[in-house]
Amino acid sequence: MEQRKQEAKEQAETTIDRGHFQMVAITLQGLEEVLARELLNIGANDVRPVKRAVEFTADLDLVYKANLRIRTAIRIIKPLHHFRAANEDALYDGIKAMDWSKIFDQDKTFLIRAAVSGDNFTHSQYVSLKCKDAIVDQFRERTGTRPDVDTDDPDIVIHIKIFRDQVSVSLDSSGVPLHRRGYRQREAQAPLNECLAAGMLLIAGYEGKTDFIDAMCGSGTLCIEAALIAHRIAPGLLRDKFAFMHWKDYDESLFEVIREATANRVQEQPIKITGYDIDRASVEMARKAVSHLSLEDLVSFEEGDFFEIDPPAPPAILVMNPPYGERMQVAAIENMYKQIGDRLKKNYAGYQAWILSGNIDAMKNVGLRTFHTHHLLNGTIECRFSGYRMYTGAKYPQA
Repeated sequence: MEQRKQEAKEQAETTIDRGHFQMVAITLQGLEEVLARELLNIGANDVRPVKRAVEFTADLDLVYKANLRIRTAIRIIKPLHHFRAANEDALYDGIKAMDWSKIFDQDKTFLIRAAVSGDNFTHSQYVSLKCKDAIVDQFRERTGTRPDVDTDDPDIVIHIKIFRDQVSVSLDSSGVPLHRRGYRQREAQAPLNECLAAGMLLIAGYEGKTDFIDAMCGSGTLCIEAALIAHRIAPGLLRDKFAFMHWKDYDESLFEVIREATANRVQEQPIKITGYDIDRASVEMARKAVSHLSLEDLVSFEEGDFFEIDPPAPPAILVMNPPYGERMQVAAIENMYKQIGDRLKKNYAGYQAWILSGNIDAMKNVGLRTFHTHHLLNGTIECRFSGYRMYTGAKYPQA
């Protein structure tokens, strides 16, 4: 047993790199390439998209930049250690062998998030408890005191992922997931994930140089993300707390320099961003969200019907997320999508239009030829995000 513990300790001591180190940005399915481009744009090295994530090499400077500026990441984690554990004793030894005092102090609170797959470990809560015990025991033996667990607002978040007997330990640099920008109202119905909305806009090539419309805006997520892009407002500027602020190697002066430089990039654009919806409650909710961000001068929300409103003059871009038809009869949803296509053709010449839908059959009734289709996942729903160039007269291509 003592030999096993010594081997675990020797292996763990080689895993913490203070210079450049491996990082992983977690995202939604279908946004991996978009996230990779974002990371390259802020100077990440060794960028490699994988399933629902992008691996890259970073230093503390880039960790801070990524959390502040990246729009399509859910969280950004730092892999710490990989080891094999065939049973709970080996898991405990492997976790305890890591020098947690190099990562955080005992006056910090922490939380273990575990995910398990395979026959060796079948209960994630039990794995979390075992790993918590190993960390707490190490601090208590060395210092006589122990850090507390906080399930609501922990300072330190540790991710344990086990596949069969392979254990991966990672440190969360973000804390609260990055898609929680802070402007969403709790009562919003089926809201679009903020990272998904930002990814849709980046896929559509939106840079904030033309007017923008969401004619079925719901709680306003697409319009607000469009405003953040157009005015170069980094989403991380909307929050004042990140988990990396509790790391032992946190460099506050470096972070403040990066935060100030990020804030100095903000600039207003002379464009109109407008959201319409037929539901008054949704419009009011969107207005509350934009007011919370003090962006009322940049984004407007109006009660209106896509099939009746007169759009601004082109050039402009329209992005919309219409109902998929979960509660509508097949004929009704197909007819609605046909009407969307007819309305786009008749009233949106000179526009670039994009539609996200999880109803692939209904999308065929739009009746317009796409120039690009991207596969995305909205929650658990497989979706198509299709772009249409709206021409006039005989130049308009039919599907």
